[in-house]
Amino acid sequence: MAWLGNLGTTSETPSLLESIFKNVTDAILVIDDQSIVADANPAAETITGWSAQELIGKIHFCDICRGMANCIDEASCVDCFEKKLQVPSFEMRVRTKDGREYPVAASSTRLTDRDGNFLVVILRDMSEQQRMEQERFQRMMTNYVIQAQEDERKRVSRDLHDGVGQALYSILVGLKVVNQLDLEESVKNHLIDVQHMTIRALEEVKNMAIELRPSALDDLGFLPAIRSYSKRFAQTFGIETRLETFGSKRRYASVVETALYRICQEAMTNSAKYADADTITIRLEDLGDQVELSVMDDGSGFDTNEIRVQGTGLGLYGMRERAHLLGGTVSIQSSPGEGTRIHVTIPLTEKGEPLHVDPSTYSR
Repeated sequence: MAWLGNLGTTSETPSLLESIFKNVTDAILVIDDQSIVADANPAAETITGWSAQELIGKIHFCDICRGMANCIDEASCVDCFEKKLQVPSFEMRVRTKDGREYPVAASSTRLTDRDGNFLVVILRDMSEQQRMEQERFQRMMTNYVIQAQEDERKRVSRDLHDGVGQALYSILVGLKVVNQLDLEESVKNHLIDVQHMTIRALEEVKNMAIELRPSALDDLGFLPAIRSYSKRFAQTFGIETRLETFGSKRRYASVVETALYRICQEAMTNSAKYADADTITIRLEDLGDQVELSVMDDGSGFDTNEIRVQGTGLGLYGMRERAHLLGGTVSIQSSPGEGTRIHVTIPLTEKGEPLHVDPSTYSR
């Protein structure tokens, strides 16, 4: 690091600069006027994969730099920063010793000492930050998709109830009025049959509206909604359902109640489809700083390492995604012949909102 020795004015300065050079986490490459690496700090060795001995005096900078990013190209050598006195911030692509290429944040400046002109390039690995940003973006998009799906469910449910449902009810009333007239017996019997068909259609529309988005979930909360769902579930599948609650029976944020309801609904549906269960137990426990939901069945169980073979992989993935978006977790305990237990934990604030999610990122 002879180039550092001529930058200071006291005997202590070079050692300080050398210490900074060696210990900063950003990679520093010193390039001479022939574009050959003149010096490199340990962080540069890490980011490029070459040792200082392999770099210094042997590697041309263009072998490391694969171009700058601009508004058109991901990597371009046009208007190269190496020709400029100083470029405070830009993005470039680095090629490592093993041939990998990835983007880094960079800055450059020119320094002059008695040995000549040097280009100092500082590089910062952005791969981890980009990975985190990509994950954050994916979570945000997943949240938007789920919210859009729930909003559409709510709209269709309301339209079925207020539109089709009310129209069928009006038809049913009209049929009953007509049936009070002095009509032939055969006509009356036909009208009665039509009334029964209308009643069945009205019931189906009502069930569809509830399945899409039960009004009880928005009006009364998770417990009344899942209690009502459990009764319909037991009637449909002939499976005994039990609901156990512990702790406060408070309301939670809409996103929390929706997530708990959908996870519980999915778990119960999986039990009915795949587990051959006789009994399902739903347990909700409010611990103040978190809410825990367990759905347990006495069915056939499965090997948790073979979830996709059971055909439930997508549903279980959806459960985990819903909980993860709220800072929660989903655990699955099961083995062949031993039943299945789905356990959900979501951290909460005192107001019943998800602890690790900014309220501005979700709709109420």
